[in-house]
Amino acid sequence: MSRLFLRFTEPLPDADEQTPSADVEWLVLGDDGAVAAEGSTNLDALGTVAEQCQPWVDDPAKVVVLISTSEALALSCRVPGRNAAQLRRAAPYAVEEFITEDIDAMHVACGALARGAPLRCLVAPRESVAGYLACLQSAGIRPGWMTTDAMALPIAPDVVTILYLGDTALVRTMDQTACVDLANLPPILDSVRSGFDSTQEPQLRQINGTLSDVYLSQAEFAPAQIENLTFDGSLLAYLASALDAASAINLLQGDFTPKRAPGGAWARWRAVAAGAGVWLAVALTLLVAEGLWATYRADALREEAEQIYRDIYDVERVSGNPAARMRFRLGQAPATKVGFHHLLGNLGTSLQQLAGSYELTSLSYSERSGLGAEVIVPNYDALETLQDSLAQRGVELEVVSAEQEQERVRTNLRMVEGG
Repeated sequence: MSRLFLRFTEPLPDADEQTPSADVEWLVLGDDGAVAAEGSTNLDALGTVAEQCQPWVDDPAKVVVLISTSEALALSCRVPGRNAAQLRRAAPYAVEEFITEDIDAMHVACGALARGAPLRCLVAPRESVAGYLACLQSAGIRPGWMTTDAMALPIAPDVVTILYLGDTALVRTMDQTACVDLANLPPILDSVRSGFDSTQEPQLRQINGTLSDVYLSQAEFAPAQIENLTFDGSLLAYLASALDAASAINLLQGDFTPKRAPGGAWARWRAVAAGAGVWLAVALTLLVAEGLWATYRADALREEAEQIYRDIYDVERVSGNPAARMRFRLGQAPATKVGFHHLLGNLGTSLQQLAGSYELTSLSYSERSGLGAEVIVPNYDALETLQDSLAQRGVELEVVSAEQEQERVRTNLRMVEGG
């Protein structure tokens, strides 16, 4: 798919500073991977670029923004947690020891979330990220991706990548990125080199330049460990073609997650979906009402059963379930299985309490395994809220699977009566 790439060559100027004449590079990459159009502009003319690049700016997924590596800190740390939602919430506290600023003023974007594995993060000032988005929005551009230019460099385990840019260089490893002056590159490379195990033989990938042979020898990089690359065309064209979404970290997460505007096939089916949503809401409302009525009737029947039990056995207090105790005295097994409507009623009540939209896409039920449901919720926090709400109603929720799907989370759930 064709995509629009924007690269801010330096941080946004303060309000009282003069706007640079050409500080934004732009490029349209076609479906075939070839450059369809490119150029550079200033902040005031970004709106003109948006008009020229239609329809690429209509879909956030087709707009990628690269900012200066100096504006975000890349790091890797261990984060405790049993699931993705817990890992994401714990990330800011785990990275707090690595930064000097107030963590509440920083935005922490996470890479792939996996229990027990190091968590890769990109940390940037919230004000900075919000400033870029406001600048782009004023030009009619809604990005779906924002990361640093060093994050676009190709990388692999045991590889150090350096891209030379005149008097500076971008450096990237699997866990870290940096933008350094060439004079400071040797000690930086020494530090990176010392981070590898003595049994490892890291590779040095140099792009668009090279260090002296004398220094490379001092840094213990043998000729067989060094790969020198060049590229044709502009720097942005190279970064756009090299960007790997699987290894880069998107800053647009959490509060900055882009909202996709309806269009295309969704616009045609929106009315149908709205009607289906109304019917689903009506069905859930009826089920909730049935659940509430059943609860009321159950309370009344319990009072009646307790009174009958007291009359028969001449006792003042009934401990436990009077029906179960009666069956026990009669030598019968107690009936304790929870029905489909009870579980579904509690699920419907809990879903209605979620903030944001949700979708219930499928249901299954068996007396042995309980109620199964596939639900699309707004985010991982909503999933935990649903779990807590059901727990308060005596229903245990097991999250069988959960995966990010665009800006929402698709999850498979299983519910049984709590012990």
